[in-house]
Amino acid sequence: MFLMKRSLFAKILLSMLITTTVPLLITNYMSYHTIGRAVQEQLVELNQSSMAIKMSGITKYIHDVSLLSYTYYGDPELMRLLTKRETQTPAESVYIKQRIGRNYAAFPEIRSIIYKSALTNKPFIVKSDLNERIPMPDFAEQPQAVEDGGEFSQEYSIVEWGGEKRLRINKTFIDTSDRELLGMTTMIVRDTELKQLANPLGTDEDSRTYIFLQDDLQLLYATPGPDEDQDWIERLREEPRAVKGLINDPKGIYIYYKDDAYNLPITLVRFIPQAVIDQAGKKALNESFTIQLIVTVFITVMAGLISYFMLFRIKRILRHIKHIQMGNFDIQANSTSSDELGVLEDRFQEMIKQLDILWNQQYRYQLEVSTARLKMLQAQINPHFLFNTLQSIGSLAIKKNVPEVSDKLAELGAMFRYSMDIDTEEVRLQDELEHLNYYISLQIGRYQDRIQFKQSCQEEALGIPVPKMVLQPLVENSIVHGIERGEGIGEIHVEIEAAEKLIIRVIDNGRGFSEETIQEIRDQYSEQLIQQESRSRIGLINVFKRLQLYCGEGFIWSIESEPYIRTTVTLEIPYQHGS
Repeated sequence: MFLMKRSLFAKILLSMLITTTVPLLITNYMSYHTIGRAVQEQLVELNQSSMAIKMSGITKYIHDVSLLSYTYYGDPELMRLLTKRETQTPAESVYIKQRIGRNYAAFPEIRSIIYKSALTNKPFIVKSDLNERIPMPDFAEQPQAVEDGGEFSQEYSIVEWGGEKRLRINKTFIDTSDRELLGMTTMIVRDTELKQLANPLGTDEDSRTYIFLQDDLQLLYATPGPDEDQDWIERLREEPRAVKGLINDPKGIYIYYKDDAYNLPITLVRFIPQAVIDQAGKKALNESFTIQLIVTVFITVMAGLISYFMLFRIKRILRHIKHIQMGNFDIQANSTSSDELGVLEDRFQEMIKQLDILWNQQYRYQLEVSTARLKMLQAQINPHFLFNTLQSIGSLAIKKNVPEVSDKLAELGAMFRYSMDIDTEEVRLQDELEHLNYYISLQIGRYQDRIQFKQSCQEEALGIPVPKMVLQPLVENSIVHGIERGEGIGEIHVEIEAAEKLIIRVIDNGRGFSEETIQEIRDQYSEQLIQQESRSRIGLINVFKRLQLYCGEGFIWSIESEPYIRTTVTLEIPYQHGS
């Protein structure tokens, strides 16, 4: 909305797009639905005509299978054996099975055939490839089992064996003279023939065909496919007894055709996906797409010509931003326009100049802070005139034959020489240890037996470069603040190891640090400047600050203190492996 209020270009461009695209969208929407309805009506009519033809073939096939039991009457010997009231002999049973099996031999899809005599209550399993037992009526216990409305009274029903739906046909065998019930034949028929009769209905991959029996819609066959919502079946049961019709569903349409020829209600259902119906509409839309594409291209070209000069200047600003991100503030202003983008570029150039000034100030400030801290630390022990004086005193001690004094002066002079070399900021760890040993020698001469010093360093760590004056301030801190003000023997141990980082530990048994002091050091470490009231810890914090500037985020320090038992200051310094 802000852009629409402030930019005339946006208003013109948006108006052009709306004026062009809205009529196109409305036209496409109306065409799509009009064509979709026409296609649906045509599909329903064609499928119902095809289903009427297929229905006659399915009903005739089922009726022909059920009529096979009437072939018993054409075999006098078979009729004689089936009407006996005495139990048949084994030889007669074999003959009955052979004769009945021969009658059904032309239908391999009939997987199981059982005949049970109502006179002797004896079953004859003519054919079976099922592990499950097929239930048959017990004529001895229930003589009216096939007439009382139970499962045996239904001539056609659906059974499920091993997850497969099959058609069960129960045909009674009756004496034609007195209408006495002689027995019942049960056949279990696979749907292989029904597939061949129904599959021509399914010409599309996503289309499905269903065959239902009886008025309660027992599912006999369904085209293989993914499981789907069965609500439409309940809606089909509620439909009036019309011969044909359709059920609308969000996924598509279900076209049905009903027939009850030979007293066998059969319902065929064909599912047509919505995608098939929409395909014709999409085709019509594709044909009109060329015209729409020409219009869209024309609008795009016009919009591109109008916006080219605008976008070119925006990209120029983006390039300048990228240069700034890379640290290049030397960007020439080349805006000659006074419109909105021109004003933006002018303000951007002013911002770049201010950023350049602030960046240089910050960079110089960091350099000055780093140099000042090093100089401040060195200024504590590097008066030049003392160095010359010490040399004179050392010469005098040699003349007076006092070598101990001369040695200590030489060590002190080496320390001054090391600290006064302000041009060197990075040294080998071996040089730092040598400087530390001079310092420790002087302190042991001062405190005599009150200090015990020990150091351990891995040989591969000696050549690692480190900032100058790192170790001596830490040991000095242990002596001055930890041991000098205490009682007893002070022990100082310097441990150095080279792992993923250079690990330096300074351990003493002095007074140590309180938790408040450690927290104060952390607070001062995080500040930009060292406060005046913390001068007692200035050497320690200076070491931490210098290492932070030297190493960056990879430097880690820690202090663990148990007063008069063990205080450990640990430095973790990243270094270049193999250097």
